[in-house]
Formats: sequence, structure tokens, C-alpha cells
Amino acid sequence: MRGQERGFGFERGSLGLIILGVVAMYGLVLGERAGDVVDATPPPVRAIVHDAGHGDPAARPPIEGVSTASARVSPGVARDARTVSAADLADIFRRIDYRLGGVGAGARPVPRIVIDRIPADLADMRSASERKQVFIKMMLPLVLAANERILADRREIRALRDRVGGRPAALSPSERAWLERKCRRYGLDDPDFDALLRRVDMIPPSLALAQAAEESGWGTSRFVREGNALFGQRTFKRGAGLVPERREDGQRHEVRVFSRLLDSIMSYMTNLNSHAAYREFRLSRERQRSVLGRLDGWALAGTLTRYSERGEDYVRTIRSIIEANGLRALDRARLGEEALILIAGPKA
Repeated sequence: MRGQERGFGFERGSLGLIILGVVAMYGLVLGERAGDVVDATPPPVRAIVHDAGHGDPAARPPIEGVSTASARVSPGVARDARTVSAADLADIFRRIDYRLGGVGAGARPVPRIVIDRIPADLADMRSASERKQVFIKMMLPLVLAANERILADRREIRALRDRVGGRPAALSPSERAWLERKCRRYGLDDPDFDALLRRVDMIPPSLALAQAAEESGWGTSRFVREGNALFGQRTFKRGAGLVPERREDGQRHEVRVFSRLLDSIMSYMTNLNSHAAYREFRLSRERQRSVLGRLDGWALAGTLTRYSERGEDYVRTIRSIIEANGLRALDRARLGEEALILIAGPKA
């Protein structure tokens, strides 16, 4: 599974924010809802968008998990061909007072920042500590947004189960169709509320961040730079991914590519939540919920011996990353409700 190979464009001293929507309607895309239920109108927020080299932002494909359909886009803006640099991001994080210590303690919310791609020059940052901080700050809002989407589905499944007494046959046709789609997505052949709830659950941020760091070389690997592949997920469809440079003769796997970082994170979470290799992970997560009332990413890492050919050594590495970088505290982090900042990186 592992990858085998390891601004805002603004003038220094000035934010140079390019505001595309003075007021936008923000809503996390929760996926399909059961029945004919329509999602509640999302709250209005500021949409601060920087587009680096993408041309007209109104013509870009939507970012998964984000809706900016109602934003009023001013003509002639956001045509800056400069790319977002790692230093630019570090400066932005400082200016909006985004500090991991505060958000990890749960005292402050994590800003809703959506970043399309890793800055190409992240590996060039002289300070390893600052490079790691930038990587974590980029990834944390995306991990939380992906978990938010999963938990919305989980609440819907529980509501349906409670309403029909755990009998899928009692659902309306549209509700049952929605439930069956979720079952297929998570690798279940038949509708089963309890089995599905065991799979439709969040991944602790500490675990997701540590694996993303290890699998992508803290955002510097070829796979993440060229294909947004944070977790080195494999595909056996020829031409659908990037060919590892050190792939052994006779092997056919490629590393799957993604349009956006958020897509890679969602795919990783679906993998842990559905693949037979991670059944123990899901059972342990369920026990944590019932016994502890919370999830512990460090402990759950111990169930992932089959994630890598390195087995126990891989688990030790992930746990070391969690401990050395204080990621355990980020399991308590929460997304803010107001500001949405979209930062589009360079084209693939």
C-alpha cells in the first residue's frame, strides 16, 4: 500500500487575498440522503478563494465536500498564474492565527480550509519542523471534512434503523435504495444496519494524519506531487495511475491518482471502512466507542499490520509519528462553522 518513492500568489508582506464571493452559501456535501429529504439550507459564510493557474474559477469542477454555487464571482479576477508556495501557506496560517496547540485542545475550531494540491516546493522548506507543521495544517481540515461527511451518513443510518426497529424491509423504496447504495459502497451484500454502522464511522485524525505523513513522505513523494496520492493506494487498471519507478518485473500495480487531496482522503477512509483486511480495525473501533466513548488513533494503529508489508514495523512507525508530533491531541479537533477558505494549487 505504501508509496515507494518519496502563493496564495501574493507579494511578500501583503495578504493579497482575492475575494471571489463576498457572501457564499457553504454546505458540506453529505452525499445522498435517504428518501426525498432535502439537506437544510447551509449557513452563509465568507468564501475567500485563491486560484493559482486554474483560469476562471466558475468553470472549475466542484471541490468534493464544498459548495460555492451561490458565490457571486467577480469577472476578471483569480487569473494569477503563480502557484501557491509552501511559504505562502505558512504565512496565511500565521495571519489567520491557525495554531495546532489551540485546535488540538479543542478550545479553538479548525478553519475550514480546502486545498486542492500540495505545494510543489514543500520539500524545499529549510525547517523540517515548519514543513511538518504546514503539512499537518493543510491535511487536518480535509481529514475533519471527510469525517464530517461519514458521520452525517452514520447519523442517517442510525435514524433509519431506530425508526423502523432495525428492519430494512420496513423502509420506503427510496430509503431502501439509499441504504443499499451505502451497503455496496462499504462492501456489504445485504442491508444490515448494525453491520453497516460498524463500517460507516470516522477515522481518528491522529491516525489519518500519521499515515498520510508516512505514506507521502510528509507531502514530498512523487505520488502525492503528481497524483494527489497521499496513501499510495494501488490500482490494477492499466493506465489508471502512476507506475512506481522501482516496481518489480512481472508486477502490474500502479498507484492510484486523484483529482484532489480530499478525494484521496475519502478513498483511504472507505478502504479502512470496507476492506476485509481491516476487519479487526473496525471491531476495535466499535469496542472503543462502547467502552471508552471516544476513539484512540494510537491504539487503533495496532490493528493495521496488514496495511503494509512491514507489518509490526509499520505500526511502530505510525505510532512514533503520532507521539513525536503530538497528533493524539488532534483527535479532539473540530471544524469551525463560519469561514471557508479555498486555495487551489497548480494544475496536475
